Amino acid sequence: MPQIHSTALVSDNAQLAPDVEIGPFAIIESHVTIGAACHIASHAKICSGVTMGAENTIGHGAVIGGDPQDLSFDPLTPSGVLIGNHNSFREHVTINRSTRAQQHTVIGDHNFLMAASHLAHDVCIADHNILANNVMIAGHCQLGSHIFLGGGSAIHQFIHIGDLAMIQGNSGMTRDIPPYCIVHKINQLSGLNTIGLKRAGFSPAQRTELKKAYALLLNSKLSRSQALIEAEQQDWSPSAEKLIEAVRSPSSKGILTR
Repeated sequence: MPQIHSTALVSDNAQLAPDVEIGPFAIIESHVTIGAACHIASHAKICSGVTMGAENTIGHGAVIGGDPQDLSFDPLTPSGVLIGNHNSFREHVTINRSTRAQQHTVIGDHNFLMAASHLAHDVCIADHNILANNVMIAGHCQLGSHIFLGGGSAIHQFIHIGDLAMIQGNSGMTRDIPPYCIVHKINQLSGLNTIGLKRAGFSPAQRTELKKAYALLLNSKLSRSQALIEAEQQDWSPSAEKLIEAVRSPSSKGILTR
C-alpha cells in the first residue's frame, strides 16, 4: 500500500503503485498515474494528466504538469506530461503540460533536472540528460540524449539539441545545437565535445571522422548547401550521418555554425 503522509492531498482518482511514497503537504490531482518505487517529496504537486513510470524522484516544491505559460492557452484543454523511468527532478523543478489536446510534454529515462530548472509546454527530451540549476527550456524544444546544459542556460522555443551536446552555463541559444558540439555565450559554437565523445565510448577513428564532418559542415568557407553536396559524395558512419542530418534538416530556427 502506498505510504502517504497524513497531510498530503491525494485524489481518489489517482493511480499509485503499491510502493509509492508521498511526502508531507504534497498534492496529487485526479487522473495521475505514478509507477513503482516513485518518491514524491514534501510540498510537490503532481497535476492532472501526468503519467510517470518507475523509480522517479520528485523534489520538494516541484510542480509537474502545470498549465503552460501561454496567454492563449485554454486551461480546459485535455493534455498532460509523460515521464519515463529513473528520473530525478530536484527542488522546485517545473514542467508544463502540452498546449495541444490529447498531447504531452515528454521526458524519457535517466534524466537529472537540478533545482529550479524548467521545461515548458510540448518539450520532448530523450534519455540520460543533465540540466543544471535554473536551466530554462522554452516550448516545443527537442533534446536528444546524453546532453549537459550548464546552470542558468536559456534555450529559445522550437530549437533542437543533438546528442552529446554540451552548453556552457549562463548561455543563451536561439538556434539548433548540432550533436556532439559544445556551445557558449550567445549562439557561439566552440567545437566538438571531444572529451564527452571519448567518455561515451567513441573510438579514435570515430572521433576523427566526426572532426572531419564538423570541419566540412560547420567550420568551412563553403555555404551550407555546398558543404552538404560535398558530404553526400562521401561515405559516413551512422554517427557522422546524425551530424549531417542535423545540418540538412534543422528546425525553423536554423542551426549554429562557426
